[in-house]
Amino acid sequence: MKKKLLSITLVAALCAAMMTGCGSDSGAASAAGETKTAPVVDINNGAECKMAYIPMGTGQEDYPVILKGMREASALYPNVSLVDCDPGFNPTNQIDMMKEYINQGVNVIFINSMDGNALNSTIAEAEEAGIAVISINNGVEGNHTAHIQNTTYDAGYEAAKYLDGAAPDNAKVVILDVPAELKATCTMGQGFEDYAAANAGSFEILESYAQTITSIEVGYQAASEVLTKYDHIDVLYCVNDNTAIGAAQAIAAAGKENDGILIWGYSGTPACLDAIAQGQVFGTSYSDPFYEGYAAMVTAMNFVQLGINGHKLGNEFYANTYLPTLNVTKENVLDVISGTHWDMSAYNY
Repeated sequence: MKKKLLSITLVAALCAAMMTGCGSDSGAASAAGETKTAPVVDINNGAECKMAYIPMGTGQEDYPVILKGMREASALYPNVSLVDCDPGFNPTNQIDMMKEYINQGVNVIFINSMDGNALNSTIAEAEEAGIAVISINNGVEGNHTAHIQNTTYDAGYEAAKYLDGAAPDNAKVVILDVPAELKATCTMGQGFEDYAAANAGSFEILESYAQTITSIEVGYQAASEVLTKYDHIDVLYCVNDNTAIGAAQAIAAAGKENDGILIWGYSGTPACLDAIAQGQVFGTSYSDPFYEGYAAMVTAMNFVQLGINGHKLGNEFYANTYLPTLNVTKENVLDVISGTHWDMSAYNY
């Protein structure tokens, strides 16, 4: 049965999650040979609810901000407990930790996956055990209960629209894209390309460069390579802020700071917001991960109160919630910094 995605705003997503409660139960057996369904957990009347968050790693910059959003959303419910762990950016560790939480009998598992395909069977095992699995940011391929992320495709499209007014006509663009295995869910580059295709004369896409990982070091290497490969580049569209910072360093190292190359990132991390304020990066698609964590927790609490997860719905639907991004440039960066949940304490603002 083909999986259908419900692409909806936050409030609509929560309402839709409730309305789809009449989905059929597939009746699949758990690993122990039993048929289990998600239990009703009446958290408003003090029922205990156990949740676990598996990030990519605790060194992930948005990890504490997402966690803060989760804890604030559940602050009125002392009976809702949330534990987290550190897989150390290792998908095998994520699988092992998910299995451990299944054995502990938690009600909800939040996962920011390193490899969606690798997690398929373990996610199915969790869902069949009556656990609601909610993915955050990087999607997973297996059927599960819900997915929360900042918009990617729209962010790329809107960034291209903004840059269309700032860059020269038919600007030459290199897209420093995500690794191939993440392109299905991280579609910023595709959004940018689609805007260019729909608006003749806006951009000439020289190349979409698939990085191995999105880091400052790899961004530096990738940007250095394309700066050598092409005689002229107007825009480096980077699908991650670390890539954008690496690109800015590569431009400086090549002595091209005055060539007018516009760098655009995605996420709105503290380092990138500072780079925008300093004029080293032109702009980024800003998001505040606090709201991803908050939305994920609210979604989870609604599902557990109704005793619904993806398995109970027959794995036909899952709530796919996109949160909007904001184009940030030097014009509005100080306003954004003043209100962000990101930790800007290392910078003088």
